[in-house]
Amino acid sequence: MANFTNVDERVETKTEKHVRIFLAVMYFLQTVVTTIPFIQGKVTIDGESGYATLTALNLLIQTDGYADRSSIPLAAVGAVLVIFPMVAFFFCVLDSKSRIKYIVSGACCFVCAALIAFVLASVISIGAIITLVLNVICLFMCSQGFQATSMRMREQQKKAMK
Repeated sequence: MANFTNVDERVETKTEKHVRIFLAVMYFLQTVVTTIPFIQGKVTIDGESGYATLTALNLLIQTDGYADRSSIPLAAVGAVLVIFPMVAFFFCVLDSKSRIKYIVSGACCFVCAALIAFVLASVISIGAIITLVLNVICLFMCSQGFQATSMRMREQQKKAMK
């Protein structure tokens, strides 16, 4: 009969701890990058049009002047690009025992990377490129952390079977 341990009794290995801290730092950097110029595009303010550079926070707060009314709702894109790294950061910081943090982090990275690559692809600036690179690194580290946690859980099950 398998001995199922309580979640609180599980101890995080050094590899898992390093991956979790690394991911938290990367998500913090992604949150900081939202203040760097994210996209470049046509802006209409007071009837005059011109080109401007917007940050992800500008996409969230000041979308009325960007492009035209038939364009994508950039407020939703800005919200995803600002809020998802924060959600993943808090999952990595607060969840040290389970594998759910890697699933949530991977999903957040994938959604942000897909938005940048497919929705904002023609107008991206340096902030979006940095965020895209950080997302790819985070996706890789999420898979490594998930694998490390799976190996730890498998070893605990083997010890419990003996």
